Amino acid sequence: MKLVHFTLQEQFHFGMITDANEYIDLDTACRDYYGVNPVKGADPSRFRDMQHYFAGGADSVQVTRKITEYIDRRRQMGWTPRAATGARFLFKPEEGVKLLAPVVHGSKIFCLASNSRSHVLEQGKPLPQQPYVFPRFFNALVGPSETLALNPAGTFPDVELELAAIIGRTGKHIPAERAMEYIAGYTIALDMGYRDLQYPPDGPVDWVMGKGFDATMAVGPWVVPQAEVGEPYPLGMELKVGGVTRQKGDTSDYIFRIPQILAHLSKGITFEPGDMLSLGSLGGVPGFEFGNESRKLKPGDTIEATIEKIGRLVMPVKAEAPPPPEGPGKAPPP
Repeated sequence: MKLVHFTLQEQFHFGMITDANEYIDLDTACRDYYGVNPVKGADPSRFRDMQHYFAGGADSVQVTRKITEYIDRRRQMGWTPRAATGARFLFKPEEGVKLLAPVVHGSKIFCLASNSRSHVLEQGKPLPQQPYVFPRFFNALVGPSETLALNPAGTFPDVELELAAIIGRTGKHIPAERAMEYIAGYTIALDMGYRDLQYPPDGPVDWVMGKGFDATMAVGPWVVPQAEVGEPYPLGMELKVGGVTRQKGDTSDYIFRIPQILAHLSKGITFEPGDMLSLGSLGGVPGFEFGNESRKLKPGDTIEATIEKIGRLVMPVKAEAPPPPEGPGKAPPP
């Protein structure tokens, strides 16, 4: 099951991609399903977006399976793919579907730093004694139909491939032995940043300037439910830039795993459905080759990220558009 956020003609949809590469609007499909199969107390509102879907827990997944079976039965009967109201809920990619990041506005985004043995080794540092985490902000997120943007303020942009876990339940003080109950599914994250801004020569590490710029974190192309992925250690991972492999390994390289991370952070933070944990980079990060111009991202690059059992995320890289020139006599911004 591949759960997605997408737009068509500027209209937002939450749904899934079928094996035939069709897009189902689960909100509309659910309402049609319940119209034909009334269920007392049914709540179609859970299909508004990823956050509400995961808040519905295992029941959301069960209803989704019933909806897909319902659609298949109606196909066999020669049905036209429309709800009883006339609204469509089945679309094809060639109609102009645009995939968005499968994370809703307002979700908390946590990123693990120095969380793989190979990455710590290439930095020449000792293994951390507890999870080292920094936040990302929603302005940084882009989806599969968008682009990663290079800002001229940074001179050494690079990118890392990471497995990301999506939270499915509200919780605080989560014990490690129950942490996996709070994971709804997994997706792919590309964590782009500027090493020259992150590690200024005359100051401490600057996470905001290094990792906080607009359009620097790609997430997608979908979320695969935890039950379908199974044990997330090990999952094979590979990152290519321009067809050349930059990172390759698997998730068994991670130092801190999801139970330890959730138990650590939830001591003081309430997790909610839709929050995301990006679990960190493997070794092979080009940003630690300062001065190697061939390893920097540049406009026109194509980044290809693959994680076993989840899929493939392909992202183009472009230069950020320059600000419009100020007109004559225009007052400077306050």
